[in-house]
Amino acid sequence: MAENGSLSSLLALLAAVLPLALWGIWHDIEGCWLPFLLLVPVAAFMALNMLETAVMRRRALAGMYLRPESFLARLLCRKSFLTAWQLCKAVVLGLLLFLEAPRWPLWLWAVLGLDLLLLGVLDPRARRWLESQVRGERRDILARWLLLSVNTVLLVLVLAVAQLFTPRMDYTGLGWEDAALQAAETVVMPCDLLAPVVRLGAMRDALAEWLIQHLPLGGWLSLSAWLLYFVWSGLVFWAWSRLILGALGAPGTLKYVKEGRCD
Repeated sequence: MAENGSLSSLLALLAAVLPLALWGIWHDIEGCWLPFLLLVPVAAFMALNMLETAVMRRRALAGMYLRPESFLARLLCRKSFLTAWQLCKAVVLGLLLFLEAPRWPLWLWAVLGLDLLLLGVLDPRARRWLESQVRGERRDILARWLLLSVNTVLLVLVLAVAQLFTPRMDYTGLGWEDAALQAAETVVMPCDLLAPVVRLGAMRDALAEWLIQHLPLGGWLSLSAWLLYFVWSGLVFWAWSRLILGALGAPGTLKYVKEGRCD
């Protein structure tokens, strides 16, 4: 049984990561059909990860604080309402990954590949660590929630260290308008629906870099630019971590969500 669970988790992991990797390779293909087709499994796995924590919170709220016959209890116990809301959030996070992935350098892809292997090793260990403290499926959910937070912070720290050694665009001789336009012109995105957002993302990074290079180190605007850069990166890595953990926990999550109880 354990071997079957490990195999199903591995297959789910491949199904979750492969679409994002393919988009990173084929993002210059004409048309919008490919990104939205590849987005479907990515959003589905992230929705699973968010749904398991949402279901756990719903059961705790409905079982401990709400009257079973109340309108709010009946609304929260509707799986269709809860699933639709988590899926909407997952689509937004999935689009965020798809907008950023084509601009990831090779070294970052290598870091994320190592991170994928690390999460695969730590996930069962975290669940075993919580086995004596948390019961049933809630143990697995809390383990993945803990890994989600820790993994996001670690990836942001790795990015911060990497920024000290990676070459950076030189905007010292440009005004902020020229820096933004130059960054937008380097973006290649054949999909007309995604192109404006991708260009805005490139302009955002260029303006943050311009502020860092032109303002005195330690100034509040310079520090704000760094903070904006790392907060955005943290959101991207949060989405990445949800994708991986959603795939690793997919078999157990589906079983947990299918239960008819709302307490």
